Amino acid sequence: MFIGLTPNSGFLQGPVDLDERGFVLTDDTFQTSVPGVFAAGDVRRGSTKQLGSAVGEGATALIMVRQYLQKLGDVPVRSAA
Repeated sequence: MFIGLTPNSGFLQGPVDLDERGFVLTDDTFQTSVPGVFAAGDVRRGSTKQLGSAVGEGATALIMVRQYLQKLGDVPVRSAA
């Protein structure tokens, strides 16, 4: 999604809030302005544009997606065994 210093996010313009440079705006759970849509890595405003950080953000975003789906009741909450 990211080439050089310009994010390839034009297809998101409209439904998802972007900043003036085209980076996706997210909250601290990596959720965008559209409920249930998450972003991580180079396309997200505030990312460090580093591979390791992008991988970590991706893993964190996945956990946030799971929590979001659990709140909706779409994914069962596992009990600690």
